[in-house]
Amino acid sequence: MGGIYISCGEYFGEDKSGSAIEGVLAALLEQLAPADRAPFQAALAPLFEGDIDEMGVELGAEAVAALEGPLRTYYEALGAKLGHPEPWEAPDLDAQGAQGVQGAVDAKWGAGDGWRYYCAHDLLQACEVHRESGGAPILIAYG
Repeated sequence: MGGIYISCGEYFGEDKSGSAIEGVLAALLEQLAPADRAPFQAALAPLFEGDIDEMGVELGAEAVAALEGPLRTYYEALGAKLGHPEPWEAPDLDAQGAQGVQGAVDAKWGAGDGWRYYCAHDLLQACEVHRESGGAPILIAYG
């Protein structure tokens, strides 16, 4: 089964960790103040427009700056909710509660808190590499 991958410079995220990106983005929008939602969506427009494919979507400095703060807040809150699991083990939390195959598939593509935690973790790692590398773009691509 395919999935979405996250990379930045020499960093390559865990297997299919970006697959829950739509669920993460939706959760980030919900936590933002209404006045902050439109600028956030504009900064991350290619992700909100569903332009992810094999070629991927690159996030530059403006997008990473818009993403990192809300993402960190969301990741910390979600970690507290889930009991701070190891990120690569978090999708298993969804599998334990999933109802059938479709439930597991929906969880992977953003409906599950475990998959969103896994995704948010690797996005934050990519944000750190972006900052430390002097601005290498983050690539989010289907693979």
